Amino acid sequence: MSHRIARVECDPVRKRLTVHWTDGAVTTKDLRRDIASRAVLAPLADGMLFGRGRVLDGGYGVGWPRTEIAFAADGLWYEAHPRQLPWPDAVMTASDLKAWMKTEDLSLSGASDLLGLSRRTIAYYASGERAIPRVVFLACMAVASARKRRRAA
Repeated sequence: MSHRIARVECDPVRKRLTVHWTDGAVTTKDLRRDIASRAVLAPLADGMLFGRGRVLDGGYGVGWPRTEIAFAADGLWYEAHPRQLPWPDAVMTASDLKAWMKTEDLSLSGASDLLGLSRRTIAYYASGERAIPRVVFLACMAVASARKRRRAA
């Protein structure tokens, strides 16, 4: 499932994003710790820049002009709505993977070709036998987002 952002408020003093979702939900993302610990986000320490954050790609992300800094809507949503997942660092369940494959009309072989993984690896993930790495989740979300953009165009 893909989540979309209706609007975003950027608090340059507290370094917080208040995200208003198209379904009416409102969440807050505190970026102070991330800005202090991740060099790629260091430009956001500038309050003037931070305050210029905006919704990107029709609600599929938040970003800042003249920077490469952006957050995907799905990532912000899942971070604000944690779930009980079967593996300590998991972000995607076997059911999530199977639902993504169904939405994208992919077989095990099709998913393995698209993601550059072996069919057996996809089968392990889809059965819940192995944890799905964050990078696979992110790849699935990127594929879903790209296809949605193509359909909308």
